[in-house]
Amino acid sequence: MSSWTLDISLGQFFLDFAWMGVLLVFATYLRRHFRIFQEFLVPNNLIAGCLGLLIGMNGLELIDLTTERLGAYVYHLLALVFIAIGLRAPGKKVGLTSVKFGLIFIMVYLVQALIGMAIALLLIYTIMPDLFAGIGLLPPLAFGMNPGIAFSIGQNWELYGFESGAVVGLTFAAIGFLFAYTIGIGIVRKGIQRGESAFHKGLDSISSDIRTGIITSEDKPSGGKLTTTSEAIESLTLHLSLIGFTYILTWLALTGMEYLLIVFGAENEVSTLWSFHFIAAVIAALFVRKMMDTVNIGSLIDDTTMTRNANLFMDFMIVASVAAISWAVVQAYLVPLVLISIVVAAATWLTIRWACQASFISYKLERYVAIFGNLTGTIQSALVLLRVLDSELKSPVSYNLVYGSGLALAFGFPLLMLINAPVHYFDDILTGFWFVTFGLFAYLLLIVLGWRFIAQK
Repeated sequence: MSSWTLDISLGQFFLDFAWMGVLLVFATYLRRHFRIFQEFLVPNNLIAGCLGLLIGMNGLELIDLTTERLGAYVYHLLALVFIAIGLRAPGKKVGLTSVKFGLIFIMVYLVQALIGMAIALLLIYTIMPDLFAGIGLLPPLAFGMNPGIAFSIGQNWELYGFESGAVVGLTFAAIGFLFAYTIGIGIVRKGIQRGESAFHKGLDSISSDIRTGIITSEDKPSGGKLTTTSEAIESLTLHLSLIGFTYILTWLALTGMEYLLIVFGAENEVSTLWSFHFIAAVIAALFVRKMMDTVNIGSLIDDTTMTRNANLFMDFMIVASVAAISWAVVQAYLVPLVLISIVVAAATWLTIRWACQASFISYKLERYVAIFGNLTGTIQSALVLLRVLDSELKSPVSYNLVYGSGLALAFGFPLLMLINAPVHYFDDILTGFWFVTFGLFAYLLLIVLGWRFIAQK
């Protein structure tokens, strides 16, 4: 619960976000004027995070951005992202293709986890006997899910001997972004050369607006609809207030569950409970949305505005997650970081390629690229890569990503529960991670069987 009890001044809080804002502004300038960023479509938040890493307290120490504070912001912004997504209107139809997306997501999570664990155990029994075995389970959290989840779980494991686990999780996430935008663009280029693009648009046909990140046309797209009159309350203010209201419900629910755990003598589970605050957040958001729809006030929420709020939180979360990386931690864990990342990235690429070829008839390249971007970075990375092939998002792939991600969260919940079992239910943590590895393998077999049945339809 340290991210809730971190002692900082109000002024420091606002200065930190002001500095991250400065980094985003400068990153926007760099994306606008430097071809290398345009060539690989590197998002401004990732550029800003790298700048923060360079000139923050983990680099040249020119601005006061520390790992401890940035990590706490990542923790809370993760919950806010899930709340903003959860408050949107529920989808009316998921569809079989979205189910395939969800199954591929969880299949890759499990492949990433198994390979990570295999390498971690190999290192433990050879050259790094003191390595915390859970490091092998961070890739599916950092690559497959997002930096906030990797940070939250890594921070929880610090209580059980994983030194700097939170920062290691963020480091894996940063490496995942690197793979998403280098290998991802490589897949796009090769696919276009082979004529696999459904819209037959080469990289040279990408508009300057997409390359530079600046919309220059006079006919600019709208950013949402107003649901309230400005003289009563600004519509954006209401949307942010609903997010805040939902976060209070999340905190109250977690506080209540913490009290019950203590009453029933399960104090050891408290830290795990708070590390899964994002799950409580999305459940609270779905509950609030359901209640609003029940009393016919769901129309007060504009989905586009909520999506933009989620993107706002995601931008700052990625800046904070990359800037929070510690070079000292990277040096201490260099061998497992490099080995696990490279092998997991290769396995991710091969698994997705095989699954997409077997699952989809149409938009194979678009779905392949989008899934790869999502399972090495975030859904934002997936959409960036997808827009290269489908600039106007005419294909159903973006919807498949959204609904598939929701299904993957449901399918992946047992995984999130399982990975914490060694630190709570085994006297020897290493033995616990062996059992978890076998459990993950069994789960993968079940998912593959389900996927093969659905993939044929």
